Amino acid sequence: MSQKIRLKQIQELLNTQGEVSLEEIMSRFHVSRDTARRDLVKLEETGSVIRVKGGALRSSNHDQLTKYLHREVTKEKELIAKKACTFIHDNGFIMFDTSTTVECVARYMNAKGTTIVTNSIDIMNLLSERPETTVYLAGGKFNPFQRNFVGPQTAAALKAYKPDQLFIGACAIGLEGLSSPDEQEAFTKKRMIQSARKVILLADHTKFHKEFFHKVCDLSEIDVIITDIAPQPALKELLEKHSIELIITTNEEESERYGEN
Repeated sequence: MSQKIRLKQIQELLNTQGEVSLEEIMSRFHVSRDTARRDLVKLEETGSVIRVKGGALRSSNHDQLTKYLHREVTKEKELIAKKACTFIHDNGFIMFDTSTTVECVARYMNAKGTTIVTNSIDIMNLLSERPETTVYLAGGKFNPFQRNFVGPQTAAALKAYKPDQLFIGACAIGLEGLSSPDEQEAFTKKRMIQSARKVILLADHTKFHKEFFHKVCDLSEIDVIITDIAPQPALKELLEKHSIELIITTNEEESERYGEN
């Protein structure tokens, strides 16, 4: 197969699934790692892809993030959210990230007298209907794609708060930490993490073993991860190393609490 045909098919793969790994190119087209890498370099020169460690993404950040309103709320996400609600107590000071799973937490929580800070207009609207809840919206540059506020002004607003707990979603969780394809989203999440006394990450198994260009934080900055299926051993060992509490919702009886005696 000529490189021209191969590049066209790799581009079609990227258009369909949003990302492609070197291993997938090698397997599909029976080429060496060096050839696969050269193909991605060639595509990057056209501006149609962004090369990342181990593969490539479509060049548009928005292509890497499903539009917020179109994201599916799965059974797994609902179970994660319901478990997360058990961490919230009456009169708590909570920060909510923009995430469909975190929005489920806001919907299901029963705690009274809570004070909530969020950058999500949907979470704000949801909680504004509860007279027993005080809601602060961290404003800034509005992102209509994510339906939230992001950027330096939002980060400055978040700096004024010191919540007891942060409930945060993730685009990707890997050995080097959390990452995002969107620079401003990453910047805003980073500020949230720096503000919170306790960081609780909500993510289903599809977010594990991925990596995007913009770093959000190291794994050591996370206190609790609630997910539906445990990650692979290498990542699991790192969670143990950093004393991160890992809660598996699909098998509550075997939920693991790392770093505890």
